[in-house]
Amino acid sequence: MHRSAQPHSLWRRSLSIFLLLCFVASLLPGCSGATASAAPGSPSVAHENAPLAIAPAAVEQSARPTAQPSPTLATPTHSSSSREVQAAETDAATVDDPNPLLKTTNILLLGSDRRPNMPNWRTDVIMIVAVDRANKRVGVISLPRDIYVDAIPGRRGNKINVIDYLGERDEPNGGGPKLLGQVLEDKLGVPIHHYVRVEFDAVKKLVDAMGGLEIEIDCPLYDPYGYDQGGAPLALDVGVHRLNGGQALSYVRSRRIGGDLERERRQQRFIWAVRTQIQKENLLPRIPAIYQALQGSVYTDLNLIEAVKLVRLAMELQKEDVHGFVVNDPSMIRAGYAGAMWVWYPNWPKIAEAAQKVFERPALFNEAEDGEFRCP
Repeated sequence: MHRSAQPHSLWRRSLSIFLLLCFVASLLPGCSGATASAAPGSPSVAHENAPLAIAPAAVEQSARPTAQPSPTLATPTHSSSSREVQAAETDAATVDDPNPLLKTTNILLLGSDRRPNMPNWRTDVIMIVAVDRANKRVGVISLPRDIYVDAIPGRRGNKINVIDYLGERDEPNGGGPKLLGQVLEDKLGVPIHHYVRVEFDAVKKLVDAMGGLEIEIDCPLYDPYGYDQGGAPLALDVGVHRLNGGQALSYVRSRRIGGDLERERRQQRFIWAVRTQIQKENLLPRIPAIYQALQGSVYTDLNLIEAVKLVRLAMELQKEDVHGFVVNDPSMIRAGYAGAMWVWYPNWPKIAEAAQKVFERPALFNEAEDGEFRCP
């Protein structure tokens, strides 16, 4: 692991995490290819629902030192793979490496639906972002939130989207990503070095703090309910729009048209627009508002130096440098029931094999083989 940075002022740390968020979230995936068929049914509530108390924003805390894990911000790494983790962050992967994810910096990106005064919550976005600095490329693996995990340390089987909550409840300020990272390392053989958890409400606050976001809408979208507080409807025609925070939240979360895969594609376009706007507009006058928007909504074990390195790489990346896939192929998952709970049953060896070939995938932002995207 990296050596901890010296303490920094809160606004500088928040700005770095804001930029990091733009980087990792810009990789939210969508992909073409066969998709496993879903069985009828609706997502069920987690088995365990005790209250969770999370400390103030983790961006206010220092990252843990290399020699000894921090008691408040644990990095999700497998206890038996510390040497492999250190090697992964120091050895450079070659372009034709058969196991490149053993030599990349792997970040667990989580999107939480936690809201104030909620007794429990779920993780709706679960991604492994593999950063290959040597070759200036990034690989993204997106895991469906309804994957069933048969063995959770100290727990019975459950959906993958409750593991972060369960771990955080038992060990606040990092126990959730630590537990989920351990499960993913066991199943996939991919070391997890860092994590970033973002609460969805931060999207709304962030866009408002930026003064709105200009984005080109390529497919019309209408959702009579929306996801903003109060359920304001969303109606967007094809063309360029300047979204406010509430519209942005609905845009990235709505599944009414096209389901999960279309939502993920919109998330790509949305955050890539955020990245573009950062490059084009002077956001320095908005730093105080951005800090307030992210305070208490972004949690990470990355320190300022690590975040800045990632931001620099992110600003150099082109769309063709980003590869990835969604775990949705019938060879990787199949629909079924665990008791009365509808789930995806994973084929972990197949997913692990595909993960190591992530850089062989077409560029993530190629929306169709013929270069043309067809709206759902």
